[in-house]
Amino acid sequence: MSWSDILYPDNPARREKVVRLHQELIDCIELNFDTTNELIGVLKSHCQFKLHPIKMNRNGTVRENCDVFLAAIQSIQDTLQAIDERLKRELEPDLYRKLHDFQEPDAKKMQILRSVATAVSGLAGTVAMGIFIKLALSQVATRVLTQTTMVLARIGASVIGAMAGALLGVGVDLILSAILGAVERDQLEAKIQELEKLVSEFKPASHEYNKTIIKVTCMLP
Repeated sequence: MSWSDILYPDNPARREKVVRLHQELIDCIELNFDTTNELIGVLKSHCQFKLHPIKMNRNGTVRENCDVFLAAIQSIQDTLQAIDERLKRELEPDLYRKLHDFQEPDAKKMQILRSVATAVSGLAGTVAMGIFIKLALSQVATRVLTQTTMVLARIGASVIGAMAGALLGVGVDLILSAILGAVERDQLEAKIQELEKLVSEFKPASHEYNKTIIKVTCMLP
């Protein structure tokens, strides 16, 4: 046992908490990558999206991996937006308004999409229309995507985001080894507070994102 641990007997528990919170953060990032690849596979198969699976760089920084995830989500949103712009051009204004009205039933929106499906790339087929309704026209899906990307951006900008090898646990080891002496207690507490805030936002956002995408993929035949 070090003198620091003798003088501050709660420090070992604080270190363990930093490691645990860091691992929770990494687990959520891994979940997001898996969920996004599941979504990319569905969009490629049913909506003709030209997207590629994303891969985590376990030797890279959290920030780099967050950027990969955010770029994938942006590509998905850009493609959905391109379809929506085509719909706006093809549909009468009243029909387009109904398509984006959250009060309109999905069956009605499906009927509207069928009238222009052949003219809009990415909407050829009932499944593709259903995915578009659930993902692009869903208030829940839009909110979840926005929330997830905002939290990921904050994680990437955090101190932990800049640590190389953080996905392998190297980053947290560097943090702990840099906190020495009498200031260890205060610095550990500061790291705990930072990680707790990130985890408290990111964990529910990740699980809601995962749940939303599962609902989208569950409609597949």
